[in-house]
Amino acid sequence: MIFGVVSLILAAGGTAWFGAFQSSRLHQISDDEALRMRLVECRTRISSIEQQFEDEHLSVGKQAELQSKLRIECARFSEIGRSPEMPQGSEISQWLKRRKPLVAPLSRETLQLMVVDMDGMISSLGSKIADENELLTASLNYYLVFITLLLIVVVLAGGRFIISSYRRSIIPLHQLSQRLAQLNCNLPESLHDTAEAAETLLSGEDQSAEMRSVSESVASMCHDIEEKNRKLDELHIRDEKTNLYNYRHFKEHLIIDVERARRFNGDIALAMIDIDNFKRYNDRYGHVAGDRVLARIAEIIREECRMTDIPSRFGGDEFAVLFPKTSRVTALEISERLRSIICAETFEYERNQPGNQLTVSIGVASWLDDATDGTALIMNADKALYKAKSAGRNMVLAYSAGEISVGETG
Repeated sequence: MIFGVVSLILAAGGTAWFGAFQSSRLHQISDDEALRMRLVECRTRISSIEQQFEDEHLSVGKQAELQSKLRIECARFSEIGRSPEMPQGSEISQWLKRRKPLVAPLSRETLQLMVVDMDGMISSLGSKIADENELLTASLNYYLVFITLLLIVVVLAGGRFIISSYRRSIIPLHQLSQRLAQLNCNLPESLHDTAEAAETLLSGEDQSAEMRSVSESVASMCHDIEEKNRKLDELHIRDEKTNLYNYRHFKEHLIIDVERARRFNGDIALAMIDIDNFKRYNDRYGHVAGDRVLARIAEIIREECRMTDIPSRFGGDEFAVLFPKTSRVTALEISERLRSIICAETFEYERNQPGNQLTVSIGVASWLDDATDGTALIMNADKALYKAKSAGRNMVLAYSAGEISVGETG
């Protein structure tokens, strides 16, 4: 019996330690993911500036304006190195600090090197997050083996007393131990099956109080781990500010859906959405008000999209909606509905915006009409978007020879 009591104490202590360890790892992963997204956003903005340098007929004034924008982005970039989630003295921190003095005029070639350098850093952070996930999975496996061994010790320590006094508990406890031992790489499903097995044991009226207590503990533990794993999965695919899918999840679906469309000769469309004059709004009323606008527009997009669509935050004030198995005509209809709903929505301070409204411009491209791969699909939808903005904003344009408009300026 002494061994049984000691084993239960070890199980309780091990459970408390594992809970604290997993919580700290999840917090670290959350910080790393937030930092990676900030780097992705910074990289997107610098890449946009670099693309504008491609214009060989760029005026001196425009070059000066781009250099000014670049200095602002570099200042934001260096600020990432001092962010709260950045561990001071770490390899990432040192990497950012070495790139702080980016104030001199930069050539397009230098910008390209910066983008490549940042891609490497983003990839490094992604690898670090993957390693943290592997560590969580490994620690969970070790913990479950530890609990299984302790349960076996409890069974053996009870010996003759358990056999004589709690004969009805031996078989259910053995089945529960077998279920725990079967946990493998298919972890989420195994946890779910283990919890169901424990709850089945609880449903039996002939179980002893001790057996019911053990089953409740195991079922509760499995449900808790399932919930934490679910939150971790959501963390990896959701944008923190808008709760839309993040860029990484969007890019993964774009690759998969384009390949599926190519294989089965299907349709796929993409809408790029940009908030009109949002920089002016942000500069005048602050990022808190701007974040509220982002969240509300994201909510409208999410509500109006279908279950099969992939609404995502592309970066900054730009959104992307992927329409699998959807023609250009249908994508234009959905995009126009989005534009009109957002145009009719009442936003804080919108009366001080141009036209007394806060609106969006949308560019649409489709596969195989406008592009032969995912990259071209994004580029052409982006071109249609900027055409819509230059044509007066608050409209929807499709990428084509005629650049068809189905929206209205306002």
